[in-house]
Amino acid sequence: MRIWVRFLVLFIVVGTSVIGGDAFALSGKNLYELKCGRCHVAFEPSEFTAQEWPGIVRSMKAQAALTASETQEITEYLVNASQGEDSEHSGNRPSFGGYLYTEYFQSPKKIKNFDIHYLAFHISGWASDNISYFGEFELEHGGKGEDTFVEQAFLDWWVRPTTAVKIGAMLTPFNRFDEFHDPLMNYLITRPQVSRELGVSAWKEVGVDLHGYFNIADTGVLSYDLYTINGLGEGDNLRKSRQYRDNNESRAFGGRVNYVFKDMLEAGASMYQGAWDDEADYNLSMFGAHLMMQTPFAEIFGEYTQATSENPGDVGDGEMSGYFIQASRLFNGAYRPTVRYGMLDYLDEGDKRGRDSDNGNKDLTELALGLSYYPTSKVAFKFEYTIFTEGDRMEEVDNNQIGLQAAVKF
Repeated sequence: MRIWVRFLVLFIVVGTSVIGGDAFALSGKNLYELKCGRCHVAFEPSEFTAQEWPGIVRSMKAQAALTASETQEITEYLVNASQGEDSEHSGNRPSFGGYLYTEYFQSPKKIKNFDIHYLAFHISGWASDNISYFGEFELEHGGKGEDTFVEQAFLDWWVRPTTAVKIGAMLTPFNRFDEFHDPLMNYLITRPQVSRELGVSAWKEVGVDLHGYFNIADTGVLSYDLYTINGLGEGDNLRKSRQYRDNNESRAFGGRVNYVFKDMLEAGASMYQGAWDDEADYNLSMFGAHLMMQTPFAEIFGEYTQATSENPGDVGDGEMSGYFIQASRLFNGAYRPTVRYGMLDYLDEGDKRGRDSDNGNKDLTELALGLSYYPTSKVAFKFEYTIFTEGDRMEEVDNNQIGLQAAVKF
């Protein structure tokens, strides 16, 4: 925990020293790249048609906290750039897309093979001026057995220009990594151990999320999520506790707040609480914090998560925590070296969940070194070498790995 606090203080000090200057007028192109390219590389105008862009921009509005004038200016730029001239557009046309990626891993502890990790298809659009929808269907690892599923399927009803109610199957608003887990937004191949095991990456839930944002003067935006969902259930560990249906009659609750300063510094906190067992006798509580920063030297991204799981009988509560910090920079619009360091301390021996030494006991650090090449904005080729170091509680094993990935967005 103290290490994470030091990282947080360091990045805030550095960030506030490099962020400055008064707001100034931007062209539609520059405004789009600043607002919608803050978290990942902005889409090329040719990626969607003139008829699709209005709906896409409206969907971006919440995350980018766009004002009405900014939304109009960005939309006009993208519509014009995608077709060469302006035209009438309603933004109600559905947009179809997806991504796929193939991977290869080499590690002493894993079988060396090629894997069609994901093939995903999605549809999005606007059913009316204030109701949008999104659906995503995935075939994982070749679509075998239970690896074929609905990733997301929800409608978003904007009851006010800055307030909406999301209903359906969604990625749980906890920290931020889940929202960047697709292959062109995740700059490395693997996912951080803390996001994989505690943030249970690709954490799909069914429920209701009240979300929105407030513009604070000309310098900041405060956004929020308040949700109730089925929640995590019984399983060998938290990652294996993901479920679409509820296993008890008790809803889980959570929330997230997020502050963005001058589109350069983002910091937020998340919480979650819900009963995990079938009888709803034992609670799982989680807390998270995240930080994203644009500096002249690199893009910084970090997260911290802590979880406590109540257990039955004389078994002690499960205590889990971890963090990661990542630095990355894009060169010449095509080459992106990335380094990530993280820690995971996971100890939960609750017998009611069937804990065993492999699933309920993990103590390690990871150092991931990666290089991505983008021949176009829709294609990525990646290399990654990950060094794992076991903690004091675990026996040292040879489990470093090499990873290769080829990904395309369509």
